[in-house]
Amino acid sequence: MGIGDRAYMRNTIPFRSGISATAIVLCLIVGFYLVDLVQDSTRIDLTTWATLPEINSAPWQWFTYAFIHYSFWHLLGNALGLWWLGKVVEDHYGEKVFYLTLGGGIILGAFCWWLTGVSGVRSANHILIGISGGVYALMVMALLDRLDQVITLLLFFFIPVNIKARWLLITLLAITLLGWGFFELPGRHTWTNWSPALDWAMGTSLAHSAHLGGFLFGWLMWKYEKQTNQAGRDAIHRMSTPFDDDSSTSLQPKNGQKISQVRAELDALLDKISVKGFGSLTESEKRRLSELSDQLK
Repeated sequence: MGIGDRAYMRNTIPFRSGISATAIVLCLIVGFYLVDLVQDSTRIDLTTWATLPEINSAPWQWFTYAFIHYSFWHLLGNALGLWWLGKVVEDHYGEKVFYLTLGGGIILGAFCWWLTGVSGVRSANHILIGISGGVYALMVMALLDRLDQVITLLLFFFIPVNIKARWLLITLLAITLLGWGFFELPGRHTWTNWSPALDWAMGTSLAHSAHLGGFLFGWLMWKYEKQTNQAGRDAIHRMSTPFDDDSSTSLQPKNGQKISQVRAELDALLDKISVKGFGSLTESEKRRLSELSDQLK
């Protein structure tokens, strides 16, 4: 197989069989919601172990809280965002990056939420639930490369609104910062000179700090992927110079390995990139890719 025959050189997405990572996570949050409905109907405690309390939290709760949602509309909003944004990230960057972005947004979102309440009034009754921190991380990852793309949003599920991705990100970041600074932060403390702009009950159900954590992790992940993918493109560019039959027989790699063996190893790595993306390579495989590229210079 020549390098021009690979999917990433044809600018097409390779075929994937089986259930997607996005669908798996959607099934999980829907499954947890159904269990929560059983809990509400039977009054048997089934999901409290998964929520994240402000004090006396268990290690797993910093992640499992994301699968619990307090209402159908809370679940629907996050599920729609996850389905749209998760599919974009998974198709463009691969399954591994999808899981890392979602998981990192969930954990950093929880940490920002916990940090917001430091020195404030802490209580075991204050809990964090919902996967929105991860969804916000996916949103940043999905849209930063598409800032001028026009997106159609359904306001209240039936009013179409067209907006560029750039302004969607800016608007949501501004709302998140304002909500954190004027509602959540003062509402979780007993400051005399800084109190919620409106009644605290209006802002208590929305963890703006978790959204900020998602924003931050999504940006960090995007920066990392930009750097690693650029390194991969540079390596592929160096390897894409064609060899004619005469030059390939006379060319000797630097370590004495046969040119056919070098090309065979390169083919295996490039095929993996073709199917799963450059981010699927391990650190040792990335180093080996660079070494093999240097041998063909």
